[in-house]
Parts: sequence; structure tokens; C-alpha cells
Amino acid sequence: MSNPAPITLEQLFRFWRDLPHQRAAIVELQADLQQNNYAVVMRRDRDWFKTWSQDGKQIEAENTWSGVKAAASRVGSKYPELVAAQWACESGWGKHTSAPYNYFGLKGAGEKAVTQEYVNGKWITITDSFINFPDLESCVVYLVDHWYKDFGKYKGVNRAATRDEAARLLVKEGYATDPNYAAKLIALMNQQEPEQRPSLQDGKLLEKVRYFSQRDSQVAGQANRMCFSSSCAMLAAYLRPNELRGVNADDFYLSKVFQFGDTTDATAQIKALDFYGVKARFVQNANFDTIKKQIDKGIPVPCGFLHHGTSTAPSGSGHWLCVIGYTEGAVIVHDPYGEYDVQSGKYLSSKGARQTYCKKNWGPRWMVEGNGTGWAIIAE
Repeated sequence: MSNPAPITLEQLFRFWRDLPHQRAAIVELQADLQQNNYAVVMRRDRDWFKTWSQDGKQIEAENTWSGVKAAASRVGSKYPELVAAQWACESGWGKHTSAPYNYFGLKGAGEKAVTQEYVNGKWITITDSFINFPDLESCVVYLVDHWYKDFGKYKGVNRAATRDEAARLLVKEGYATDPNYAAKLIALMNQQEPEQRPSLQDGKLLEKVRYFSQRDSQVAGQANRMCFSSSCAMLAAYLRPNELRGVNADDFYLSKVFQFGDTTDATAQIKALDFYGVKARFVQNANFDTIKKQIDKGIPVPCGFLHHGTSTAPSGSGHWLCVIGYTEGAVIVHDPYGEYDVQSGKYLSSKGARQTYCKKNWGPRWMVEGNGTGWAIIAE
């Protein structure tokens, strides 16, 4: 049954997206207005409105993660899950608004509200003005139009190559002053919608390689410096599963390393691996073909790389991880320190198991002097 309820122009154009069916509906509306009066034409049972709404009714966004994500996708966000993460972060999962239907803390002419900002290294409390919206859908439209799409001279975060990069761009472009805002959004996305594992159609993954976090070390003073030992312990535990057991098996491995030298000493690592029955050598001429050959043989590959600075200008004394798989464009790793942003050189969380590092950004960090200059432990 058609709906004869009247509709106002304000209600109608609240949903304007310049879509083909909407443009077609406006043509019908214009023709209808020329033949009939306003009160007759502006009803939901008219033919033009059926064209406009496609199914006879306008879409309203639901105040849920999935509802916000769906709305964001409809109106042009490249990363709708990031919009949902902003909604969850800014509104306490839809429970609080800074102004009517303002679930994203969007500032502008509207209601005054107390808020916190991070200024000069500390949190301060201020009163600011926040935009009033007629509904959640309109709020999502405003957010996407002004921050995700290009707006005036501003380049929207839709330009990002990944959703994590888009989250960091929001902070860079001034959306929030909280220095941890991007990390919070990324954590929410990973919690609600973990990114799918890369396709292994052209690759391979050693799924049973155990993960050891260097951060939980019980050895005094070693949690921040034993990445080399934790990475080699993953190799040893996989090839000799009966030799290293327990949650902190990398600590036991480290104790053996100390018998031969320091945790940063490649010679000490080779001798410790030999003690556990793993014949290996330290090389400085590895490349992605080296990794592929080892993984294809069922052997993980500890690799050392420069983890500070950006991917285009890497720096630092180095960090080690264990490569456990590869795809056409990436390596799959157990990073003992955690989840790492390969492009910016910053760690995002302590969850380093099965991280995917793209070759484009990780390669320059690993093969600093060009192809075939990567540091690696090659086991037999």
C-alpha cells in the first residue's frame, strides 16, 4: 500500500546524494508540480517519490555499529568501519551526543557543550559549540562529506591506502587532539572487524609457528631488547617442538644465548640454535626470494630490519621478527614486540602474531642497501 503522508522539501533533500535515481525523481517531481498544486504533489504516494526512494521509503541509519557502517558506505566512505569506530569512540557506542544527533563531536554553530581537548601536552576542559543534526543519517553524511571526501581545498581521508592509514590521517588533518585517537580507532576496528587474512593463493603460511612476545619476559631488563632471541626461539620451537615448551619458552632460550654472548650477538644466536639442534647461519645478503625458498621448505625466517623512522627514511639500531609466511605483496610475520605500522614506524599494540607487512614498505627497512642486503637467520 502506498503512503499518502506529506513530505517537506527539507525532509526530502536531507537525503540528497546526487544519485541517478534521485536526479530522475526530480525530473518527475518538476513535471508533477507543473500539473498539480504543492499539497497534492508533495506526498509519499506520488510516482516521483517511488522513484526517489526506490522501495517507497527513505533509509534511516540505525544507532548501531552495523547501522552506522551501512550509512557510511551508502554516502561514500571508503572505510565505513572507520566511521563506525568513530561513532563508538565519540558517543560511547551511541549512548551520548554532543548536540542533537551529533554522534561524532562535530563542531560548528549549534549547542554549547563541555568537552576535553589535549593541548600543549595536557588535557584541558573547555566549552565549545557543536552542530545540531535532524537525525543520525544527516550526521554521517556531514562527517563523510567533510572529512572522508575531498572538501574544498581539503583532501579527504578516502585517499588513504588502508583503513589504519585513514585513521592516522584524521589526526594529522586535525579531527581530534587526542594523540591516541588513531590507535583507539584502529583497536576498535580490529576488535569488531578483524581484517581478513591475505589470500594465500600465491603464497604460503606456516600456521603452527608459536608466537613469543618479548614484552612478557621475566628476565630483568630484557623485555625491550630481546627481539632477536624471541624471534630465533620461534624458529627453534617450530623445528624442535620438544626442546622449547611453555609460555615463556623464549626466556629459556635467552638463558642459553647468554652462555655464548649477548642477545644482540648473531654468533651467540647461532650457537644457541645449534644447542637446540638447529643448524643455521647468519646472512646479510637475503631477499624476498630467500624468504620464499625457506618458507616453501617449511622453515621460518628470523629477519632484522630498521624499525624507526618512516619506510622511506628508516633508521635506528634494528629490530628482529620471525617471518612465517608470504603472499605476492607481503610477508606474514610474528613480531615479538607487537603490531607495527610499517609505513610510519610506530607500534600500535602488543599483539604481534600473524601481522601482515607489505613488501613495498617493509622491504626498504629490511634491505636498506638495496635488493639482496637483508639480514636473516637461515636454518637448514
